[in-house]
Amino acid sequence: MDNERIKVLYVDDEEGNLTAFRASFRRDFDVHTENSGVSAIAFLDKNPVHVVISDQRMPGMTGSEFLAIVRVRWPRSARLLLTGFSDIEAVIDAVNHGGIHAYITKPWDPTDLRLRIEQAYEVHALREERERMHQRYRQVFDASGDPIALLDSSGKLHDVNRACEELLGRSRHTLLSGPVSEYVIDLPATVKRMREQRKGRTTANLELELRDAEGRPVTCLATLTLVGRTEDGHGLFQAMVKDISEQKRAEMALKRTNHELDQRVGERTAQLQTALDDLSDFSYSVAHDLRSPLKNIKTLSEHLVGMAAERGDVEERDLSQRIHKGSNRLIALVDDLLRFARTDSQTIQRGLVDIGELARDCIANTAMEKSHARFVLPEPGTAWVHADGAMVQVVLNNLLANALKFTRLRDEAMIKVEVANEGNDTIVRVMDNGVGFDNGKSEQLFGMFKRLHPNSQFEGTGIGLALVHRIMQKHGGSVKAEGVPDKGATFTLTFPGHVAENSLKLAS
Repeated sequence: MDNERIKVLYVDDEEGNLTAFRASFRRDFDVHTENSGVSAIAFLDKNPVHVVISDQRMPGMTGSEFLAIVRVRWPRSARLLLTGFSDIEAVIDAVNHGGIHAYITKPWDPTDLRLRIEQAYEVHALREERERMHQRYRQVFDASGDPIALLDSSGKLHDVNRACEELLGRSRHTLLSGPVSEYVIDLPATVKRMREQRKGRTTANLELELRDAEGRPVTCLATLTLVGRTEDGHGLFQAMVKDISEQKRAEMALKRTNHELDQRVGERTAQLQTALDDLSDFSYSVAHDLRSPLKNIKTLSEHLVGMAAERGDVEERDLSQRIHKGSNRLIALVDDLLRFARTDSQTIQRGLVDIGELARDCIANTAMEKSHARFVLPEPGTAWVHADGAMVQVVLNNLLANALKFTRLRDEAMIKVEVANEGNDTIVRVMDNGVGFDNGKSEQLFGMFKRLHPNSQFEGTGIGLALVHRIMQKHGGSVKAEGVPDKGATFTLTFPGHVAENSLKLAS
């Protein structure tokens, strides 16, 4: 409407006044004049205008009577009344019945009247804009698939849309005739949550329970926005409602299913743990009971070897030595099984362990041939790890024994142990230049009785590295193996997170 000329209708029974009005304002406005209320009404039937100005004293129909008709039939037009000082009752009547924007006393001043017309047009434009906005809002309000309601802070509903009627199973008339407490379950608690969740003019995601026509609860999420005030001063709110009953039912069903699943998993876990404990006890008992007869066989085989040597019986000596060797291997296997079984039940006692000193003890106490190997170890007091000392000793015993075993074919064997801090973790590496292995099979190394080399070439029980893996798991750490055939192997131990304490120890 910015480029639209203001359309003005001026009504007066005196031709001189009409002529003067046209002369004064035809350049500023789109002016039309009529000499009676009857002819003006006929004109308005076909030509809407922005501003209607009427003289009060006219034959047949006064200005206030004419403007009262205009108010009813063309309410969007702004209305002005021209009158004399003696027509105060006519002004009152025009205000009450004609809803005039202003009145102008005669004789009128062109500048003042122009200003009044422009002000009246602004009122007309604001009314038009408000009406357009109201129509747009009404279209959205009525067409929305989600329920929308207008209610005030006293609990009175002012309007609802079709979706709201369908949600509650009641007509608009029924909903508007009763208080909102008839449809909201536990209204006081809902109002309390609304106040607690309100931010500025809006309360978002307010969960509430509504009651439909059959008394069934309907779970909803609502967003309430303060949009103004009622004539009696109550806050007026727009409520946008979303029915989430189906989601709630699905959520409850999922919770029940999860609870039942947790119970079943807990029961199965307990059963499995019991079975594992029984198996562990059985394995320990079998291994423990086997050790005594195996030691007897070993002792007897040693005695037979001596007797065969005295008699010079070569065949008896060879058979006795084979029995002795087999019993030694079985005793080593039983001992490894017992250590493996004890690891599960053993509690970790953490402390600071000197890797350099512990590695030297392991090498000194091993029964394996070690003269062929050169060792590179951390100096005592320089490399620490926060762990269970006894368990770390088992780990190093196994790794160093493996390194000695798989480097014995080397003319110049080298075995190295190093310690480093990476982030919060402590890393221990045991490296050798032995026969190595195929790196693609590294994961097989840590399984029970898994071997990558034939027992005829390199003896062993197949339990040592499984024991290393189990001990590192108990520490919350890990072990990784890397190898290259005929070029050696590296075993990396990761102990989690105690660098700060290690540093204090080193500093002391």
